[in-house]
Order: sequence, then C-alpha cells, then structure tokens
Amino acid sequence: MVKKRLGEIRDALIRAPNWIGDAVLCLPAIDTLKKGFPNLKISVLAKPWVAPIFLNNPYVSDIIEYDATKRHRGMSGKWRLINELRKRSFGIAILFQNAFEAALITLLAGIPERLGYATDGRGPLLTKAVKPGDKNARSHQVDYYLGLVRALGLDSNSDRCPILYVMGSEKRRAETFLQGGGIAKGRPIVGIAPGSAYGPAKQWPAERFSQVANRLFDDYGMYAILFGGKEDKEVCALVEKGMETDCMNLSGATTLREAMAIISRCNLFITNDSGLMHVSAAIGVFTIAIFGSTNPNLTGPIGKRCIFVYKGVECSPCYKRKCPTDFKCMYEVTADDVMDGISKIIGVKAL
Repeated sequence: MVKKRLGEIRDALIRAPNWIGDAVLCLPAIDTLKKGFPNLKISVLAKPWVAPIFLNNPYVSDIIEYDATKRHRGMSGKWRLINELRKRSFGIAILFQNAFEAALITLLAGIPERLGYATDGRGPLLTKAVKPGDKNARSHQVDYYLGLVRALGLDSNSDRCPILYVMGSEKRRAETFLQGGGIAKGRPIVGIAPGSAYGPAKQWPAERFSQVANRLFDDYGMYAILFGGKEDKEVCALVEKGMETDCMNLSGATTLREAMAIISRCNLFITNDSGLMHVSAAIGVFTIAIFGSTNPNLTGPIGKRCIFVYKGVECSPCYKRKCPTDFKCMYEVTADDVMDGISKIIGVKAL
C-alpha cells in the first residue's frame, strides 16, 4: 500500500500491544501517523489494562476495549468483537501487536488493508507484511513501532519521546488524595516501583530501594510512595519494611490512571525495567531505571529526564524471568550508583 492510498482512508484501527510499557512506546508511531494524515480518524483496540494509556490522547478518536475475559471471551466473544469491528468499516488496521490472532481478527472483520510485522506465521493474512529486523541488532522498541509507520511512507524522524496526557482534574484529585494522606502540598516526593511483571530477574533487591529512599529522606526530606499492581504487594512490603520513616504504599490500591496522576506529582521516580518506568518517563518525571537482565538500549526509558543504571556483566542481557546463577547483574548496582545517577539527571540543588 502506498502513501497515496492511505490518504484516501478515513478510519484506521490500531491494535495496541498488550504490555503497558509497549503501549506507551507505540505512542510516537500513532502521533506520527496522525500528523501525516490529519483527517484520519484513529481508533485503538486494546486490552482493558492498557486502554487507559490512550485516554485523553489528542491523536486517538476512540478506544475499543478487547475484553477476552468477559464480553469477548471464547469463540462467541471473538465473533462478537469481529462483528463490532466490521460495523465500523475501518479502511486499515495497523497491528502493533505481533500475534497471529490480531491479523486473523482484522481479516475476518473485513478490514481491507492490514499492516503488521511478518511474525507468528501471519504474513499471508496481511496485505502489507513488514519483515522485522534482527532482534539482536535492531534499535529501541520505540523505533520498532515507528518502523510500521515508515512502511507507510511517512517520515518518522520527529520526536521519539512518548507523551502521556494526565488531565488537570486527575491531578487535582491526586493532590487531594495525597493531602488526605498527610503529604503537604509542595512536599518533594520520590516514587518507587520495585516490582516487574516479567519476573524477579528484573527486580533490584528490595533492601536497596529502601536504602535509597532513606537517604533521599535524610538528605532532602523526600517522602516515598510505593507503586505497583497487586502482584507487587510482597516486594513493596519488603521495601516499606526496610524504610526508617513512613511512606505511602499504593501497591494494588490504584487504577492505572490514578497511578499516573500521582506519579505526575512526583519529583523523582526510581524503578526497575517495567511498565511504570515508561509511564513515568512519558509523563515527564525525572526517572532513573535499574537494568540487569534486559537491554536498556532496546527497552530503556525514552525522554530528556531519564537515565538508566546498567552494569552490563558478561551474562547480561539474558532475558530470563528468574536468574539461574548469582544475580550479579543486579547485585553489582549499589545504592551509591543510583544516588549518583539521581544527581546526574536532577542535581543536588533541585532535590
């Protein structure tokens, strides 16, 4: 499909990735698509847990939730989704999700143009199948999604930084909530996300998060807020246990949009390689990320206020969920390393 053909299409469907971090990283591609075709109406098909990423985005006209546990469960649910999409008469589907199912659903929905990477054996189902680059040689994941935009003939050399849009009303509710928890307006806050949905191999030791939080409190009076999902309650409890002062533990206690609003109030965010790492960076908060089993050059935070700490030991990146050896990649990162990184991106005076 050529650029001229896309200019004739009025409605486009984006199949969003299923991970929060990947959903954030596909935003620059959506921005580039809309800027290239201002009259194109863009709808996003997303699983419920990532759909909030696209709320309030000026380039997204509609969000369609793909709820495979309820409304779209089983074969009857899949056909319900297919019929819903068919009624929308989309001219093109751009599949950021790499699954075979994504291509099959859009084919059965009668969407005439279907663009995506030729992965998972789905190439024959696509009208334009883009060959992915060598996984070990390709650039950052944000460029991976921009690669599909390039395949449409659009210039993707603009700003690569994802942007999340938190409404003023959301920020005001977050401020009211924090003040109700005893955090005075204007008090410096450090957000901490010690979990990682992928597995423990990506998690810096909980006691070291505690060490950094204690030092930030002692030196700069920063109050710590712990973030994470229900699955992160255990590690957040360990961080809280190691702290020498009070903190606010919000693991499993907020929606994604509520977490985004509270993160926007933070002066600093310390995190593992996780979805909230990308959320913080895309909101524009000073973000320092600790990497071990994964490659920060491929999935690190994107933005002018971001930095990562990575030792690059001989067995890293291994991309394993659990470390099979000595967890050297994470143990070699000290609290001093993280404090040095904080000083680099913020500076002592700003703290």
